[in-house]
Amino acid sequence: MGFTGRISNKLFLLKIILLILFLNWQIYLIFIYKHPTLDVEVYPNTNPSPPIIKGVSLGQTFLAKRNGLAKIEVMMGTYGRENNRDIEFSLWELRPNKKLVRKIIVNARRIRNNLYNEFKFKPISDSQGKMFYFQFSSPDSTKDNAVCCWLNNKNIYSNGQFILNGAQQKADIVFRIYAQRPIIQELRTLVKNNSEIMGNYWALVIGIIFFELIQIVAFIWLLNWLFSFIPSRVLP
Repeated sequence: MGFTGRISNKLFLLKIILLILFLNWQIYLIFIYKHPTLDVEVYPNTNPSPPIIKGVSLGQTFLAKRNGLAKIEVMMGTYGRENNRDIEFSLWELRPNKKLVRKIIVNARRIRNNLYNEFKFKPISDSQGKMFYFQFSSPDSTKDNAVCCWLNNKNIYSNGQFILNGAQQKADIVFRIYAQRPIIQELRTLVKNNSEIMGNYWALVIGIIFFELIQIVAFIWLLNWLFSFIPSRVLP
């Protein structure tokens, strides 16, 4: 075998290795890696809550639809000023017995005005079908140095309730719940909850295969294009 043939074989072997790595990466992203998935969304906002100050606690009960509860986003307000007191975010599992499962302390300086604010925590693997309650409190905040949550005063969320100082109110906090799940699990849920083509398991399988084939072809084309710029003299 001549020098040119050895070069071609090495380039071919390198392409195969890169292609195998690419396929393994795709498998990891689809079947193993857990992506944030929207589970519950309550909007739009209509009015602000009372300020979160000393002696005030407020929050929202909700039903988790999926396992892997890992993030809650809450639309909050700063009254257009810079606040600097600590806020305590706590997450409680309500049944069979109320218990604290997650707690986060954040300074009010990090709260974005009239936007969703993110509270991330270690995923709760068995959250599906359970009732939870997230709560805000701030022992050091005052009326002139505090934040609030945005509400919808029409009580639009049937699986939960706005709670102010331990009492249910006819309103809901504007919030979003996310679960950490592999793509394949979310696709299975999509099939289960839909009819016609979106609920067809084999249509899902064919769609995934077709999508992967397109990516493989594109990746091979990219490799060939990149390797066309490698001079043969740089290879041994």
